[in-house]
Amino acid sequence: MMLKRAARLPLWLVELFTGTKSFVANPLIGSRRLNRWGLHVGRVALAHVVMRLRMAMLGWRVPRKDRRQFIDQGFLLKENFLPEGEYRALVEEIRQARGEVRQCIQGDARTRRMLLAPEVLAELPRTRALMQDPAFRRLMRFCAGHLRMPICHAERVMNGVSEAPPDPQTNLHVDTFQPTMKFWLYLEDVSDLNGPFVFVPGSTRLSRRRLAWEYRMSLQAREHADRYTARGSFRVEPEVAARLGDEPPQSFQVSGNTLLIANTFGVHARGHAEPGTSRLALWGMSRTNPFIPLPGLGFESLNRLQYRVLQRMRCREDERAAARGAQASWHRVEGRDAWRQ
Repeated sequence: MMLKRAARLPLWLVELFTGTKSFVANPLIGSRRLNRWGLHVGRVALAHVVMRLRMAMLGWRVPRKDRRQFIDQGFLLKENFLPEGEYRALVEEIRQARGEVRQCIQGDARTRRMLLAPEVLAELPRTRALMQDPAFRRLMRFCAGHLRMPICHAERVMNGVSEAPPDPQTNLHVDTFQPTMKFWLYLEDVSDLNGPFVFVPGSTRLSRRRLAWEYRMSLQAREHADRYTARGSFRVEPEVAARLGDEPPQSFQVSGNTLLIANTFGVHARGHAEPGTSRLALWGMSRTNPFIPLPGLGFESLNRLQYRVLQRMRCREDERAAARGAQASWHRVEGRDAWRQ
């Protein structure tokens, strides 16, 4: 056992300089002694310094108001993002889209996503035009702090589909220790009925209070009863959430055709929803190595490659799950109507 752990030590050391976040999977990240000496807080602070440097390099031609809003508050909200005619055509195109559909079930919620890989986008001209729009790409790159575009999906979230416990994503949380960008272009109105995004404005800033909270959480995360916290996605008590930002959690009840971009290092959640409701959106995420100070490369070949890598990873997960007689956490949904259900 000791030899096995010694053999894995170099890997655990390397992972300290990546986006690896699990306090359980990596005993160095989960070490109470190292975190008492400041390991976790140091990783948090360094990741944020590097992100601000990369964002500074990518801020050209992004409106100053947008830059300040995203840095200060942790989110951007742009209503009526597309001209009305283009928006309506985009909604219909996504509703009729054909592609591989994968599903993840968490609690009583079911999320289905269609990966907008190059071969899928080839059949979706309006979606492709949005993804290639220079202003959209500048905004994505600035908020992600990276030249590589986020991986994008069409997403349908279905609420209350079973008698299972509540969706764990409705608990206030942070995704990871590093700044991470997610976006939603809502293709339907979002209200308290179908689960609005909830966010604590200003909770992305490294205030003394936020760093003290990160320090306390790092000392207990490995043995924490909540498995998401133990894996590095800290859950946040409601009474604590407001103290980590400028104001209490804000619920984004918005009309369709609203673009929302958020830094999910901030405290956030999926709002509670009525059973049987759903919402449709274009969704994307960018999470890159937080310790590389340069904003990477934005070649289209690299953008396409990340989709192929993800597709291969999903296939391997399918194979491993099948060997156990189970389904992967993101598993295929078959049938002609999989996207419309």
